[in-house]
Amino acid sequence: MRPKAAIGAVAGVLLALLLVYIPRPASALTVGEILSNPDRFDQKPVALIGMAENVRPRASRRGNEYTTLKLADGTGRINVFLWGKPDVQTGDRVEVRGVFQKVKRVGRYTFRNEIEASSVKRTR
Repeated sequence: MRPKAAIGAVAGVLLALLLVYIPRPASALTVGEILSNPDRFDQKPVALIGMAENVRPRASRRGNEYTTLKLADGTGRINVFLWGKPDVQTGDRVEVRGVFQKVKRVGRYTFRNEIEASSVKRTR
């Protein structure tokens, strides 16, 4: 094989590997994709857009404010946890960014298939 041909072949293989192993942009995810393969997304950053349901601002026993909600996008529903109180109401179209956790244990509680959000904001 000629040196130029060998370099081209190696470059082609590297490009193919990059295309296979580079994840799609997080904004392209759906709830259905995450829930159908939770191991693939466990502990990874995700971003989704959907409808906020059951928005519930609360406070912990120690007085720390947090909010729970469900995000629905037509492919499913997923639980979302966020520290603080976002300017979001049930029925709003929102973008959620955070880390997906297949299993999360907090004291005696176990949460499954939840996004611990770093941000939840209304979109148009």
